[in-house]
Amino acid sequence: MLYQLPRIMIVASALLAFPGATATAAHDVAISQAWSRATPKGAKVASGYLTIENHGAQSDRLLSASSPAAAKLEIHQMSMQDGIMTMRPLDDGLAIPADAIVTLAPGGDHIMFVGLTGPFEEGQRIPVSLNFARSGRIDTIFEVGSIGAKGPRLQIASIEPPPVAAASPVKAAPVDESFFTHICGTRVMADVTITPGRRGPVEVLVQLEDGDEKPLAVVALSVTLSNPDRNIAPVTAAAERVAADKWRVRMTAASSGKWSLSLGIDMKKDDRIDIAAPILVE
Repeated sequence: MLYQLPRIMIVASALLAFPGATATAAHDVAISQAWSRATPKGAKVASGYLTIENHGAQSDRLLSASSPAAAKLEIHQMSMQDGIMTMRPLDDGLAIPADAIVTLAPGGDHIMFVGLTGPFEEGQRIPVSLNFARSGRIDTIFEVGSIGAKGPRLQIASIEPPPVAAASPVKAAPVDESFFTHICGTRVMADVTITPGRRGPVEVLVQLEDGDEKPLAVVALSVTLSNPDRNIAPVTAAAERVAADKWRVRMTAASSGKWSLSLGIDMKKDDRIDIAAPILVE
């Protein structure tokens, strides 16, 4: 015979067993599993992820967020349009339905830290204030994992959870989970999605923005993958334009591990910009 422990006891036990999996709440809304990734030196942005549980009978809305670790925080929505992943800020906030769970995760909706005061380092704890329409201000902590972290260090399971409201319609199977990173240069920013995020043939999607986060059209773009730790020579491929500000290229990541992804961006004739970031291939 199976006995069901009260849901609150399971969550409390998990939190006591693992202090890093902090959870905070106000009224009917609870925040848990807030995390981010370490950023390379010089990065100006970082993505944050978390789980929001609304145990109340009325819906709520995440209106805004703030942190001393960045000049501003934005709520971003990821969606698929014509086979291309796109990202846009949610100016009116993120809906949190009644009696539901909303999860912000890589490849889906997320919190964007813009104008970092310093790089995020693995093991660091980032204070963040979340502002809700009904629940008001909720303070929480984002735990920083490795550059290639796929999720928080502990997933808290519960018996008979409330219905899950997906924060984004984009959902990939675990084996084909994409790797997403944001590369920030002085004149150009790029949202890069690598699918799947594992060794073998991959598709690299690049969306370009200018310094004001507006869509940026350029003349040409090339992508270079290199892995000197595995003695793999750099491989460069020209990307094809799929929209004014979006590019796509198919390449091969020959092994798992930490790679470097570089973008060669031809703004116009005799005006080229190179930006790069580390990526993790499973």
